[in-house]
Amino acid sequence: MTSSGAGDRASSTLKRAAERGSRRTGLRAALFLGLAAIAAIGTAFLFTRYLEAKASAARLPTAKVVVAAVNMPSATALRAESLAVIDWPAASTPEGTSSDAAALVGRVVTSAVSKGEPILESRLAAPGTAAGLAAILPAGMRAVAVRVDDVVGVAGFLHPGDAVDVIVTMKPSDASTQPPMSKIVLQNVRVLAVGKEVERADRNFDKAMPATVATLMVDGEQSEKLALAATKGQILLSLRSGADDDMLSTPGITPPVLLAGGREPERPAAPATATPAPGPKVTPVSSRHRARAPVVEVRPAPAEKQTVEILRGDVFERRDFEKESRQ
Repeated sequence: MTSSGAGDRASSTLKRAAERGSRRTGLRAALFLGLAAIAAIGTAFLFTRYLEAKASAARLPTAKVVVAAVNMPSATALRAESLAVIDWPAASTPEGTSSDAAALVGRVVTSAVSKGEPILESRLAAPGTAAGLAAILPAGMRAVAVRVDDVVGVAGFLHPGDAVDVIVTMKPSDASTQPPMSKIVLQNVRVLAVGKEVERADRNFDKAMPATVATLMVDGEQSEKLALAATKGQILLSLRSGADDDMLSTPGITPPVLLAGGREPERPAAPATATPAPGPKVTPVSSRHRARAPVVEVRPAPAEKQTVEILRGDVFERRDFEKESRQ
């Protein structure tokens, strides 16, 4: 009896342990299934939102816009292979775009256009304008070329689009004995081209670009000043900051002023002139007597005086007497 009772208790214990293990396994399985269901629902929700957003974007109205298919520098004529037509959101289409690429072939861009950028009418020269500098010159402006070297051209760091001041050193005239003077004759002048480059294609402005000619954009009056400065004097180009538009008024500088520290050198004082002694007074005569000798009026010299001081008790007297002249 004793051994059989112990066996029954052991078997019942094993049964209860097996039942508890099966319940725990069922709970884990249910938990995993619940997490999987939540993840599936979240994924479905996000995917649905994505499809809705894509469908909404596809429903936006679009318009045909001509864009640049390649990078194009300024003063470049448009060609068919350099243009492309794409769909552009109609609500954000820039003003001045075109939908016909064939109508733009042969037009000249007045400023650089990047790949994918819309071709705007405001950045095109008038129809019939030939490619080159003439296409990017505003009305009333001129393009004047000046000879430069490493010194005049700011050591090669002069690029198209920069602004410069023109400094000239020259004498007032060829026969002048005055020293030469340096003065700023033109300010904030735009550089159109350096050498044969109208625009740097690589946009690498931190490297020098040696050239022997620089083309400046000036008006008619400035072109006369620049021509005279380049012919009769020595010019120097001074590079300006891109954010500097101030116009300065300078008097110029000469070697004496430069050596005097920017001040006018002191001039030696003129010798003092002796004051003439008073002479006889000449009385002018009338026009009827101009042929005669002038009348000279001689005034007698004032008589010398002598002073005598007399003391009488507490009374003091002072008398003046004319001094007799001795013959």
